[in-house]
Amino acid sequence: MNGLKGMGLLYHTGWLKNFFISFWIGFSFWLLMFGIQLVSGDLIWNGVLDSSELLMPMVMIIAGFFIGSFINDLIVRGFVINLLKDKLHVGCVFSISILLYALDDYWYAGFSLSNFIFSVILGLSLTYAFYKTGSIWANTGIHYGLNVAYGLFFGMVGSPGTSIFLVKETVKKSLLSEILYYLIPALMFFTVLLVIRFYTNFTKEKKDIPVSFDV
Repeated sequence: MNGLKGMGLLYHTGWLKNFFISFWIGFSFWLLMFGIQLVSGDLIWNGVLDSSELLMPMVMIIAGFFIGSFINDLIVRGFVINLLKDKLHVGCVFSISILLYALDDYWYAGFSLSNFIFSVILGLSLTYAFYKTGSIWANTGIHYGLNVAYGLFFGMVGSPGTSIFLVKETVKKSLLSEILYYLIPALMFFTVLLVIRFYTNFTKEKKDIPVSFDV
């Protein structure tokens, strides 16, 4: 598969633009979701972490979530899609990639039907962004952006003391919160469909330099 390049790790023209556009899509939608939960009372605001304690949680959120998002995208989409795209119908390749992503989420978050449906809907944005651009940067931007937003409220995978904003979940979530769980990733997918024209696509005809930082 030509090493990491064959898995979508390509520094092609526009890769950085793809990453930042996608980052703000993922970050904004997850921030919107948590904002609505705060207004509705599903999340209770308890303040902000003391400034003297900000450094380590911020480093963990910025570095930890990037590494996690990057590795997941490289394997679940970069490796799987490039390995299968010439062997199976594109719909089958999409389905396999999304299923693997949902199973990976199950490993961390625990299995439930709602988690599985959520991961499948979210996987649509990540998989489509990779497929349309030909490299991992657009989908990694989305993945990283929403993870950073999550980290601000819940830290590294919900670990106490690692978040920036101090919030508490109510014991019983409202119907609105349950709807948001599916609505936000669905709306994000439609947004990705609309803005995909602004991404820069990698094609075999374009110059492919492994360590080129053209934007």
